[in-house]
Amino acid sequence: MPHSSKAHWQSLFRGEPVPDIPPARSVEELVSRRRAPAPTALSEDEAARVLLHENVELGGLDTELAAEIYQPRRPGPHPVLMYVHGGGWYAGSPSMDRRYCASIAAEGVLVVSVGYALAPEHPFPRALEDCVYATRWAVKNASSYDGDPARMAIAGSSAGANLAAGTALVLHGSGPGNGVHGNFRTDVRGGDLAGMPVALSGLVLLFGLLDAHRWISEPRYYAGEPEITLAAYLGPNFTGRLRDPLVSPVHSPELHVLPAAYISCGDEDALLGHSLAMTGRLADADVPVTLSVVPNADHEFLKIPERVEGARAENERIVRWLRERLGVTGDDRRAIGGAP
Repeated sequence: MPHSSKAHWQSLFRGEPVPDIPPARSVEELVSRRRAPAPTALSEDEAARVLLHENVELGGLDTELAAEIYQPRRPGPHPVLMYVHGGGWYAGSPSMDRRYCASIAAEGVLVVSVGYALAPEHPFPRALEDCVYATRWAVKNASSYDGDPARMAIAGSSAGANLAAGTALVLHGSGPGNGVHGNFRTDVRGGDLAGMPVALSGLVLLFGLLDAHRWISEPRYYAGEPEITLAAYLGPNFTGRLRDPLVSPVHSPELHVLPAAYISCGDEDALLGHSLAMTGRLADADVPVTLSVVPNADHEFLKIPERVEGARAENERIVRWLRERLGVTGDDRRAIGGAP
C-alpha cells in the first residue's frame, strides 16, 4: 500500500528526512525546483571493475547529446544495455544513477546511460528522439568500447522506463518513422542515424511511469503533481496526448513488437498499478514478461539496497535475467545496486 506522501521514499533515497513539499502550481515553479545532484564518484572497488567514460559526445539532433558509458574491465566483447534515467522528464541526469549503472556493468555488461534533453525547454517528443538516437549510436559505436551491439537490451527507471518502452516501440515499430501508433502520429526524427536497424533482446522497466492517464486518475501520493508535470512535458494541451502510445506505452496497439520484458516495482510505490497493467497488456500480446513486486519497497528502492530489505536480491534477479537474455558469461558476482 502506498504511503501518504512521496517524502517517504525521497527520505530513504537521500538518507535524511525530506519535508513533504506541496506540488508545484505552475510549470515555471516546477522548473525552479530542479536540482542537479553532485555526481557520485565510483568506489575504489567499482573503479577497479568498471571504466567510466564521462560526457561522451554522441552527436544528436538540435543540440549536443552526451552519455556516460560504463565499460567492464574484464575482456569482452560485452553485451550492451541502454539505460534511461528518471526525473519526470524535466529533471535528472546520467550521473544520478552512476553507481547503479556501474554495478550492472561490473557484471559484464557495457552500459550506455543517455543524457536526454529535458522538458519544458525541450518538450515531447525530444527526450524520446534523444533516446532513439543514442540507441542507434550505440549500435554503430559500441565496438569502440568492447561492446557487442548484436546483444542489446534497454532499461529505464520511473519516467526513464516510459522512455525506454517508447524507444523500443519506435525502433521495433512498423509506422513511417516508426512513430505511427494507432490513431496517433508523432514525427520521431532520426537525424543522421535515421533508419538504422536496432534489434533489442530485452526491456527492463523499473517502477515505471507507463500510463499518463492512470497517473492523473490514480495519483495516490503524487496528487496534484501529474497535471503540471505533463504540461511541462507535453505542453498546455496535454490531455489529447494522454493515451498516445509513445506517452503511455501501456496503450500501444503494437506491444507485440517488443522484446521480452522484466518489470519490477515495490508494493508501496504509487506507480505499482502501471507495472501491473503493463504486465497484463504484454501477456495479452504474447510478449514474454516477468513481473516482480517487492514487498515493503517504495519508489527508487533498487538504488539503495543498503537501506531497503529485498532490494539487493531483486537487483540480483534483474541482473541474472539480463545475463540470460544477453548471453553474459562468467561468475564474477558481487553487490548489485547503489552501494557495496
